[in-house]
Amino acid sequence: MAQKLPPQARRLRTIIITVPIMGATAYVLYERLVLGKPRRTLPRETPQSLSTTNELLPENSNAGSEH
Repeated sequence: MAQKLPPQARRLRTIIITVPIMGATAYVLYERLVLGKPRRTLPRETPQSLSTTNELLPENSNAGSEH
């Protein structure tokens, strides 16, 4: 198990991890609020309807039907 860090080292580790995250967040907010850049979004896929899904199945696949 890792050795427990003294309080001064824990504070330093917190600063090292937190400062880059805060800087990146501040830069993105600056671009959006001051420069007017639009918010980044992920493209949304439209859900396939049931008929489209059935068209993708092989012709001889009769799942659920009995012969």
